Amino acid sequence: MSSFYCGIDLHARNCQLCVIDEDGHRCAEEKVRNNLAEILDFLGPFGSNVSIAIESTLNWYWLVDGLMDAGFDVHLAHTLGLFMITGAKVKTDRRDAFKLAKYLRLGELPEAYIYPKEKRSLRDFLRRRSDLVQQRASCYTSLRFQLLRHNLNSFNGQQLKQLLPEDIAQLQMPLESQEYCHMLLARIELLSGQIAAIDHYLKAVTVEDPCFQHLLTVPGVRYTLGLTIYYEVGTIERFATPRHFSSYCRLIPGIAESDKTARRGRGSKQGNHYLKWAFTQAANIAVRYYPQCRKFRDKQANRRVGTATTMVANCILAHKLARATYHVIREETPFHMDKLF
Repeated sequence: MSSFYCGIDLHARNCQLCVIDEDGHRCAEEKVRNNLAEILDFLGPFGSNVSIAIESTLNWYWLVDGLMDAGFDVHLAHTLGLFMITGAKVKTDRRDAFKLAKYLRLGELPEAYIYPKEKRSLRDFLRRRSDLVQQRASCYTSLRFQLLRHNLNSFNGQQLKQLLPEDIAQLQMPLESQEYCHMLLARIELLSGQIAAIDHYLKAVTVEDPCFQHLLTVPGVRYTLGLTIYYEVGTIERFATPRHFSSYCRLIPGIAESDKTARRGRGSKQGNHYLKWAFTQAANIAVRYYPQCRKFRDKQANRRVGTATTMVANCILAHKLARATYHVIREETPFHMDKLF
């Protein structure tokens, strides 16, 4: 058990440090530059008998890795969970650093997963690909809306993807609208080239873990989506049940309850949106190439009324695929369709 607890409020150029003892009394505090050597000098008088809490800000990699390599017990604080228990009108760097140390001492620090350093760069590279794909999809949506504004509603998804700059000139719309469509097509071409470059690089990536090969047997999970899921999961043991995993993937609807009124279906912003995207994409692919998946999706859609029934049914299928993936990885076994439906 540690004798001292340190909270580090990390910023872009500097960080605020605060060390407290077992009784919660402040022993030392200082603001230093983001320099590992200076931080280690500050911690020196306390030896290795100090546990450290750092909020999971954008730039935590270098600090967490450096302190762990130096032999310290490091905990990464979950930003949203921390805000929910520490929200206050008065917020300063000194207070934030002290609260990190305080909640670590009390055993009440909401912790985030420290993803393995050796896998982190490829995971982040796959995330950039996901971002580019979603940006391209947004461009196609903007292009469709632009055409709809001028009653040009005869383009389906495939025709939209085949639209060329010279085709725009033939459409009945103002020159300014045509110019905007040209800009969207140019951006789509740029994004497609960047995605293709990443895909070319990923072809050379080899994963020797047998679990990855089992993962590729899940309907709709092809090589790139498989890499995304594999590297986002990290270690499956951190999820106690399939429900915990599905919740982390943002595939379980939330509940908003007040008095006797409860509303289901509100999605949560907590969890991993890259996994939600990956399983949603897998569901879309599975519907096209696996009759059992299409039958299940259609059955779910027919049970519902109102708008976006197909979208909701796809989310339900994505949820089932996520649960199946949990068992495939944890049990180290290939996927079996008869266990899904």
